[in-house]
Amino acid sequence: MFECSGLLSPESFTTNQAFGRVSQNGGFTSYDQFVTMKTLYVNGRYLAQPITGVQRYAREVVAAWDSQLVDGRIDPSCYSIEVIAPRRVLEVPNYKRIRITTSTTNGRFWEQVELPIRTRGSLLFSPYAAAPVLKRRHAVTIHDAGVRATPQQYSWPFRAYYSAVYWVLGWTALRLFTVSEFSRKELSRYFSIPLDKLIVVHPGCDHLLGTESDLSILAKADIRPGRFALAVSSRSPIKNFEGLIRAWEFLGPKEFELVIAGKSNERIFKTSQSSAKGDVKWLGYVSDGELRGLYESASLFVYPSFYEGFGLPPMEAMSCGCPVLVADSSALPESCGDGALYCDPYSSNDIAEKVSTILERPDLAEQLKILGSRRAKQFTIERTASVLWTEMRELL
Repeated sequence: MFECSGLLSPESFTTNQAFGRVSQNGGFTSYDQFVTMKTLYVNGRYLAQPITGVQRYAREVVAAWDSQLVDGRIDPSCYSIEVIAPRRVLEVPNYKRIRITTSTTNGRFWEQVELPIRTRGSLLFSPYAAAPVLKRRHAVTIHDAGVRATPQQYSWPFRAYYSAVYWVLGWTALRLFTVSEFSRKELSRYFSIPLDKLIVVHPGCDHLLGTESDLSILAKADIRPGRFALAVSSRSPIKNFEGLIRAWEFLGPKEFELVIAGKSNERIFKTSQSSAKGDVKWLGYVSDGELRGLYESASLFVYPSFYEGFGLPPMEAMSCGCPVLVADSSALPESCGDGALYCDPYSSNDIAEKVSTILERPDLAEQLKILGSRRAKQFTIERTASVLWTEMRELL
């Protein structure tokens, strides 16, 4: 249980404070303890967006904080958390302790005007950089420097807006978090953010383990369990689906098929125009249960991405016991460690060779399952949320 600070006299009690303990003694009420109730506000933009990696991070961190408030690891008599969302949200999570309030506006006006007004004088945490730049008491997670490092994957309005936002946040935010040492150096390089201002907190990857596996996706998509390679991501050119499909074609006739899951968002990403040939199936969006079922049924997971700030999908695959092949690029070696086999993302021949090696060597596939599962256990949502809360508590 965290200690409370800032004890107050009864005369200073206001509606923003809570009683510690009140005792009755012969009609006389004595106040044994008063504490200041400190509120952390969370930028709820993630509730209005489809789930990709950054929205996943936000949802899981806030859900873990809710659990920690319930079991007392975050003291609910000292601290409260409130999520402020835009007017239109896609869904409202069933938090037990955390309050969700919706606003009167949406979009950039909500983000840059209403949100800082609603949280004026209080601490705001933005789990990713859809964040108000003029907010001073502000902690922000910036996941990567992709808008500058790999501009080809983004539409120009998105790229221009977030390039400006990142640069300003580097100067104005009280705390800046990122998800890997690789991203820390990239953000400093592209946005002149001092390295000592960027704090690395790796995201957790065990969220799917709390979801029941849904194997019905296999029958719906006519996929044979144990007879397919899986790729999962948004359909951005930086994910290198073109190279993966070329690699698959190099393998020639095969008893395995390639399955790719993930939704495109052309408003943000410049979408890859790969055409599905031969044994390639595009599934589009899948639910968490279906995704877990795919990971658990695949012969291997392939992720030949050119650029990643962390690389959540291969870590999800590891946590579900799937052998993993990833690109030897950006943050992926830092994240995956010895739990994966590596390939050159710029060589479809090398991707094909490594895929073939895993499919033809059951002993290697089994070793990768064991090593990957062990690696994934180092990255839990509980740890991520606890480290972030320690930083929030210092600022409250």
